[in-house]
Amino acid sequence: MSQVKLITDSTADISPELAESLGITVLPLTIQLGNKSYREGIDLNAKEFFTKLARTNATPILVPPTVQQFEQTLDELMKQTDEIVMLFNSSKLSRTYANAQRAAMPLMGRAKIRLIDSQLISTGLGMIATTAARAAKQGADVEEVVRLTRGLIPRTYIAAFADTLEYLERSGRIRKAQAILGTFLNIKPLLILEEGEIVVLEKVRTRAKAVEKLVEFIIEFTHIEKMDVLHSTTPEDVALLIEQVNLQLPNLDMKVEMYGPSLGAFLGPGALGVVVYEGM
Repeated sequence: MSQVKLITDSTADISPELAESLGITVLPLTIQLGNKSYREGIDLNAKEFFTKLARTNATPILVPPTVQQFEQTLDELMKQTDEIVMLFNSSKLSRTYANAQRAAMPLMGRAKIRLIDSQLISTGLGMIATTAARAAKQGADVEEVVRLTRGLIPRTYIAAFADTLEYLERSGRIRKAQAILGTFLNIKPLLILEEGEIVVLEKVRTRAKAVEKLVEFIIEFTHIEKMDVLHSTTPEDVALLIEQVNLQLPNLDMKVEMYGPSLGAFLGPGALGVVVYEGM
């Protein structure tokens, strides 16, 4: 039996080295900044993105892989296997899933191709993709990989606060009037990803209060297997969050990551987020 192959996208923030070691095919989204385009993770990493963002007034635009790119990728993988799992960022945040579906539908009679909308982004998607790929390497068949993946999705949570409402407004997540008022009042929105959609959970006035609210979100869980702390340009917020979490959950496995350009297009610079994995 041929090994199940996994396809995901660059919003998962999986390093090229890890993707290669696990046999994951990562298709890049394109980040448009003004009149220039960059393939996420290839032409542009997180640090470079935030440097460029600070020097422009342009709105970052996410462009998903094309249907043709998905077709070419599937054609190549189908030479190696007839079992493929395609796992992508939330269909409510980009058209990645929709384009993949258009490419895969005509091929489903020739191979066992399964498409999954993770309803996630960033390392939340990345953790599930790497867990699924490890299961495939250990011999799980396509349906077992799908069951594992679907079981992990509702146990993975993303919350963050944004330093500004500007990028949420630019990306269409909130109305312009809300952004103007929020900027005037110096509001820091606390956001969660709910069924794949960015939702404003609460609004606070200071970064310290925003960190406090994130800590409250974290300690509400009765069990956490591990957690990622996501930031861009504010290591002092990371240190404060970790210090406060350690007081409540001293043995929690935490990893600090810089969130990538795709999530940065929604949150902008200066945000702080967490990805909580409840585990199975």
